[in-house]
Amino acid sequence: MKDDISIGLVPPAKAPSKVSKPGRPKAIPPELEPVVIELHRLGYGYRAIARNLRDEHHNNPDFSTVRRTLIQLRIQPHQGCP
Repeated sequence: MKDDISIGLVPPAKAPSKVSKPGRPKAIPPELEPVVIELHRLGYGYRAIARNLRDEHHNNPDFSTVRRTLIQLRIQPHQGCP
């Protein structure tokens, strides 16, 4: 009599629903990146964007983190006043 389990058939492995990455979480979460982009487009500087994130979104990144985020998103910095 044969076993009820077929030899050679391996059940498909379940893919993990969410893979956690090791290390520290981002100071500016991905859901706030559109806010950073919009404020930059409106002419806000790095410090003003960081202040806005602190006051209105209860996130407290440093201004250099805002700068680094915009660079990673390939957004050109302002060239200063004409």
